[in-house]
Amino acid sequence: MSALTTRFCAILRDLRGFIAAHMVKDPLRVPLFTLLWTRIGRIATRFETLFAKWQAGTLPKPRPSRANRHRVARPNPRLPEGRAWVVVHVGYQAANLASQLQHLLADPAMADFLQAAPQAGRILRPLCHMLGIDPPQPPPPPVNAPMPAKLIEWGGGPTREEAVRPATTSPVPPPRFSPA
Repeated sequence: MSALTTRFCAILRDLRGFIAAHMVKDPLRVPLFTLLWTRIGRIATRFETLFAKWQAGTLPKPRPSRANRHRVARPNPRLPEGRAWVVVHVGYQAANLASQLQHLLADPAMADFLQAAPQAGRILRPLCHMLGIDPPQPPPPPVNAPMPAKLIEWGGGPTREEAVRPATTSPVPPPRFSPA
């Protein structure tokens, strides 16, 4: 196991420990904390598996984005959806662990892993949202990227000079008002 996965799993293990302590203190929220406990355990397992596949060089191809697809309603019970809701329910201990996770995500070795395995974003985004931290951003596309072959073949899209050149004149002159 790598130092990154060890640190990541230690953060999640500590978070699960604080959740268990809150289960004892607040018996009315046991169903909520049980769902959270299970979700965090699955996140840790999925992250370890993906990291091991990356180290072995057997990463699966990333699946296409599901951003524009219709979402099916999940059955009840569900976890809250607000930002940093775990910090609100668990307290300052979760805020401390969120800070540690944010520091771990800023590590250059983690950035290398996240760039090589974009699938990790699907694992980390919900966790970051629950803890109220910003998820790591994918690297921006290169500035001098070539135009896709389909656009060149079809003659579609502006040329690079047209796309970069600022508009010097507006196509429609502004209306002039005369004093009445």
